[in-house]
Amino acid sequence: MRYNKLGWSGITVSAVSLGCAQFSNQFTMTQKTEEDMIAIMHRSLDLGINLWDTAPGYGNGYSETMVGKALRGRRTQVVLATKVQYHHWTPELVEESCDASLKRLDTDYIDVLQVHWPSRTEANEMTIAGIALLVKKGKVRYAALSNFNQSQTDLAGCVYPVVSNQLPYALVWCYDEPLIRHCGECSIGVLAYSPLGEGILTGRYDETSTFPPGDVRNHCVFFRPQVMPLALKVTAAVKCIATKYGVTPAQVAINWTAQQPHISSVIVGSSSIQQVEQNAAAVQWAMDDTDIALLKTASDEYMATAPRFETMWDE
Repeated sequence: MRYNKLGWSGITVSAVSLGCAQFSNQFTMTQKTEEDMIAIMHRSLDLGINLWDTAPGYGNGYSETMVGKALRGRRTQVVLATKVQYHHWTPELVEESCDASLKRLDTDYIDVLQVHWPSRTEANEMTIAGIALLVKKGKVRYAALSNFNQSQTDLAGCVYPVVSNQLPYALVWCYDEPLIRHCGECSIGVLAYSPLGEGILTGRYDETSTFPPGDVRNHCVFFRPQVMPLALKVTAAVKCIATKYGVTPAQVAINWTAQQPHISSVIVGSSSIQQVEQNAAAVQWAMDDTDIALLKTASDEYMATAPRFETMWDE
């Protein structure tokens, strides 16, 4: 496993981190038992994946509860990142959210507490100030952001130093590259999520693919009829390179995101032991310049022709 410094902090995090949203029913209940979920989390640690990312909003706290169970006896091995509950903007509500997370996580501190989404109606500075108070109280080690744009990031930093910003980044979603560069210039780490484009880059789907009611991919922009053919051209390039190196398309997509400048860690969900092993192995090889250029060309063409959406799940 490769490791990177997280922003300006003294924390060192694995180049691939464990996304824990799947340890809930927010998307689909991909693990049949608690034992399965805990086994995946423990295997991730064995593989050197030391950053786990969860949130109160993942399964209404279920993900945090499962993470807490997996942490027992191994808390010091994990850089634990979670988020402030939605709509908890004031310092009082931020602490309420934090205390609930601490209880579910069965720990007395959170390493990285992130504001899950910036508010469009409330002052985000209030929320950052709330996290700052929790740092002083010892409940949190570092304040951080998620899905903040450049002006919001700068305003937050004026209130209290933030260590990272969690942003979507994939071959089919490069809109935030200027912001990622800005974060790097400000010594703010970037935790990249959805490196697989919500699955479109795995090579498992074609234009005939359909999903059951309630599946999050029904709301994902990459699977819309006007977008999917364009995204699948990028997937075709990814599959070509995967064949050359004897790896999976998912590993190519993760590898590409992980090696981009200013990326501290790539957050990837895992629904099985085999999958977490493949994700960990995704950063253990390197593409040559020709292959990187091929992916860049495919990505640039997609970005120039695909419809622009605010998020990957725009209605």
